[in-house]
Amino acid sequence: MGIWNGTLVYVGARTLLAGAMIALLLRRRVGPWYAGGQVVSDLCCAAFLLGYVNPDIRDDVGLLVLPLLLFVLYWEATRFLDNRRAAAAREDEETTWDTVLRVYGSAWAFGFVVPAVLAGGFLMFDVVAPGQWPFPNPRPGMSCGPKQLDSGATLTLRMRVPHGAELSVFTPGGRSLVVVPFVRQGTVARGQGFDYMPTLTIRADTVAGLVTPGSKPERVFTDSGVYALRVSSEGELDASLVCRVR
Repeated sequence: MGIWNGTLVYVGARTLLAGAMIALLLRRRVGPWYAGGQVVSDLCCAAFLLGYVNPDIRDDVGLLVLPLLLFVLYWEATRFLDNRRAAAAREDEETTWDTVLRVYGSAWAFGFVVPAVLAGGFLMFDVVAPGQWPFPNPRPGMSCGPKQLDSGATLTLRMRVPHGAELSVFTPGGRSLVVVPFVRQGTVARGQGFDYMPTLTIRADTVAGLVTPGSKPERVFTDSGVYALRVSSEGELDASLVCRVR
C-alpha cells in the first residue's frame, strides 16, 4: 500500500471516529456552535494530512494553512484542557464510561490530532520556504495539462522554480521550435525571468516558436501526434523537465 492509499485509509478512519465524537457531542446537547467548531477542526486536519502527501491538495490549501492551523491549535488545545478540568472538578466517583471517554480522548489527541497538526506545520513551512521540505509524492519538475489538446484549448505548464530559461517544443515531425528563448544573464532582474515562473499558460492555436534565432515565427501545434515540451538551461537537456501532450 502506497503512502497516498495509506493516508486515505488513515483519514477515513479518523473521519469515522470524528463523526462518532460529533454525534456524542450532539447527544450531550453541547450546542450547534460547539459541534460546528469540531467539524471545522476535523475537516482542517483531514486537509492537512491529505495535503502532506498530495501536491495538488497542497497547492489548493496554499496560504489558508496559516489561519486554519491556528484555529485547529486553539480549538483542540482548548477542548483538551476543558475536558481535563471537568474531570478534575468531578465530585462523584468516576464511572467506567467516564474512564472510557477519558482514554478515548487521550488516544484521539495523540493518535489523530498531533499527526494532523504536524502535517499542517510542514505545509505552513512550505509556504514560508517553498521547496525546502522533502514531501512524499513530490510534484515532478515539470507537468503539463491537459494531456489531450483540441483546437483552441489552453495548455498549462507547472514548473518547479528555479528552472531552465528556455522552453522548446519538439513536434511529431521531429522539428524543434523555441517558444521562450534564452535571455542573456543580467538582462532581466533575478527572480523575474522565465526561469522563476512557476506556471505558464499558452493557447494551443496561437502559440508560435522559432526554428533558429531571427527566423520567422511558426505555429507550434499544427499536426496530430505527440508533442514534447522541454524546459532546459543553455546547452543542457534535463529529462525531468520534459512533458508530453497529444
